[in-house]
Amino acid sequence: MALTGRRLEVDRIATLAALPRESAMVVVGDPGSGRSSVLDAVADRVSLPVVRVGVNGSESRWPLAGVTSLFTALDDPRATAHIAHLLQAGGATSGLAAAHDFLEAVQTLTLPPTVVLIDDLDRMDVESQELIAFLAGRLAGTALRLVATVRTVPSDGPLAALPVLRLEPLTTDESLALARTMAPEGANDGVLAILAEATGGNPGALREQFDAFSTAQLAGTEPLVLPLRPTATTEAIAALTLDAVEGPTDTDADAGRGPDVLARLALVPVARTTGWDRDAVDDLTDAGLVVVRGQTVAVRDPLLQSALYWRTSARTRRTLHRELAAASAETDPRAAAWHRSFVDDVPDVVALLAAAEGYVLDGAPHAAVALAERALHVGSGGEDERAALLAVVEALFAQRLLGLAARYLTAMRPFRRAADEVRRLRVLYSVQYLRGETVHADELLVPVDAEAPEAPATAGLLAMVASFRAETWDLDQARDLLARVEQLGPVITPRTAEIAGAVQCVVAALDGSLPADTELYDGLATPRLMAMSDAALLLVAHALSLAERYRSARRVFALVVARGQDTEAVWVEGARYLSAENELRSGNFRQALRAVDAWEAGSALSAQRLREPSRAVAVAWRHFAEGRTHEALEVVDRCLALRSTVLLWGTTARLHALRGRVLLLDGRLDEAVTALEAADAVGRSLRNPTVLRHLGDLVEGYVRLGRVDDARSATARLAADHHARPSRWGALVLARSLALVADDATRETARRRALELFQPHDSQYERARTFAALAAVGTDTERPRLSAAAAAAYEAAGLRRPLAAPAPTAVMPPFGAPTSLRSGPVLSAPVPGSPRSAPDASVVLTQLTAEERAVVQKVTEGYRNREIASSLFMSQRTVELRLTQIYRKVGARSRSHLVALLG
Repeated sequence: MALTGRRLEVDRIATLAALPRESAMVVVGDPGSGRSSVLDAVADRVSLPVVRVGVNGSESRWPLAGVTSLFTALDDPRATAHIAHLLQAGGATSGLAAAHDFLEAVQTLTLPPTVVLIDDLDRMDVESQELIAFLAGRLAGTALRLVATVRTVPSDGPLAALPVLRLEPLTTDESLALARTMAPEGANDGVLAILAEATGGNPGALREQFDAFSTAQLAGTEPLVLPLRPTATTEAIAALTLDAVEGPTDTDADAGRGPDVLARLALVPVARTTGWDRDAVDDLTDAGLVVVRGQTVAVRDPLLQSALYWRTSARTRRTLHRELAAASAETDPRAAAWHRSFVDDVPDVVALLAAAEGYVLDGAPHAAVALAERALHVGSGGEDERAALLAVVEALFAQRLLGLAARYLTAMRPFRRAADEVRRLRVLYSVQYLRGETVHADELLVPVDAEAPEAPATAGLLAMVASFRAETWDLDQARDLLARVEQLGPVITPRTAEIAGAVQCVVAALDGSLPADTELYDGLATPRLMAMSDAALLLVAHALSLAERYRSARRVFALVVARGQDTEAVWVEGARYLSAENELRSGNFRQALRAVDAWEAGSALSAQRLREPSRAVAVAWRHFAEGRTHEALEVVDRCLALRSTVLLWGTTARLHALRGRVLLLDGRLDEAVTALEAADAVGRSLRNPTVLRHLGDLVEGYVRLGRVDDARSATARLAADHHARPSRWGALVLARSLALVADDATRETARRRALELFQPHDSQYERARTFAALAAVGTDTERPRLSAAAAAAYEAAGLRRPLAAPAPTAVMPPFGAPTSLRSGPVLSAPVPGSPRSAPDASVVLTQLTAEERAVVQKVTEGYRNREIASSLFMSQRTVELRLTQIYRKVGARSRSHLVALLG
């Protein structure tokens, strides 16, 4: 079973191997939670010898069978003798004496520090469980670190006194990511999202459902049956859950009320509390079986609901549906529509889908999905039914639940009615664009006469697709579509005209010709902007960001978010993401990281975001800025591997440029130049250098590799493009590039100009890049001063990431010296001011205790204080105190400075 979402748990268990003392832990997880997979990951992670002890459940009736398995697994020749002694004495010795005999036997073994992993300890015989629990509390002197997995830990059992690590269900994001690794090619992502939600974060149940689903269901061409039919894991979890809450009740009457109400609640995705036995609902809530949100109640665990639903016979279910439909007709019409679909000869599918739309708007998409799937099962697929399903899709899109919206678009045929077909195409194109897919829009290739009834709606579609083309840098196609909108001028609506005008701003910004702020929308006056639609405002704000008017863009993005309840979630998410990208472009990484956090906190599934190449930049940059270069590159590479990305040349160029920039700052020069050359080849047609921003990185990479002729050629192109489309960023980076390729006679002047050109309001990040690049090719006397200035500028920009020594870089050869297009690098000493430089850490580390070194290790891996506390079994306050002590011992001023000292 693939391991997903268990990094913190594996870290906590692996920490046992790093501790200087023996210790034990019990890992508790439901059936299917991945207990064995966690132990596998731990075995691969730790450096100590690992002993795996498997448990054969059929041996549980044999006393001491588990202990003999443990001794057999330990690598000591005396273990066999101890097995014989224990078995011989087992009948005569019992209780505390037997436990001490066992402990003494283990202590006499000569073992190196060893990690013992026991899977399913609770399936061992009772005697072995008691002896191993006794041993686990007295491991001193045994050299053992013991980890055992169980399903439950009874409060009166032998394991109750040991430290416990609970394997919680995976989050919806993690379940969706796992589902994608399990799914066959061609599986519908919305169907995978439904599976991830309906299996309650249980990896085993998810895998079993994949075995039960047909190819057509996974592809989204056939409806799903919800609740899902129970599997072996589902039944096991339901049995454990119900057993755990059984107990005495106040009266005999109470004993039957709770289970009866629970069985009835399992028949409906969500119900209004009105009309239900509130005492029974409160008891079920206290037991953790149902959840009450506002005026609604639902079974908490979808696996329990599945088991309860399908345990009831079809005849009984139909009878109960009839009763519940009548009872909820007045108080809960949505639930009544669901119940009636099981008892009416001709179900009202339109009413069922109207209820599903209401659930989406109320923030209960899981209930909407259940009703939509039911509608697909019992519906005829008529025009009215598809129009009702389209309303559900539009509601899902407005909440930015793109995978679910795409799932139901897959199940929807084109409409005969032009108005409905335009609605379908509008949401289809929007979903495709936001999911990072190519919007072909072949339906718009046919010319439309201005007198045709569908002309106004078609003009709106043309303007919308023009915005998508502009956002993916296909400027020629965007201009062609805008020209077609203009041809329909007499019939276009004010909203269409507004969108078309905003698209023209984006096109002008990409072309480097956006008019001044004073010439846009009454000088960007707030009343004028507030009168615009959210989509148009986002386009204008993005145009301002592309034109390097970061402050103005920041203000317009804020207007979208400030509208609050009046703004649909899809536009709020877009404003938050583009605002984060605006801060990244400005070089203000402190503000950018805050903006990324705000975007992720208020956005839909993060697992979905990682499959949207247009959204990958902020995610990857956040990983890199916080010291997780590997994860940053993983995000970029995952997006580049998507087939849809290949068809979007602008997105592909951005991802290659980002990959090259990360690798360059990471000191991996050859790989960086390869990625930057790919970005250059893909994005060559875009002549505004401030958009892709790769040429400055490419010049630096060439120079540091000694490829001076290539560097000068790239600098010449950058100069030509900048003079044609001047910008502040272009001026700063061009000055840096000219300094890097200057000859002996002009080198000092060029370098001085590159540094003096910066003004206080300019990007601290670009200032740091200039200092670091000049240090990389500078002389031994220049390098310390420039490196220190670079480090300070990086700190000021907020690039707080673990720093390490870079690969050797190239020294600029004298002007006139023979060079080649592929000349080898001339090595120099590492550059302390580069984003990866640091002194030798050995002297610093000797000043720290073992516990402080463990904290430092987590800091250098990019962990936050809360994660460090969880993985090292400390409170967050203890971590903060340890960091304060560490700072004082090593003379660090901040977290990033500490990492720089430690390398």
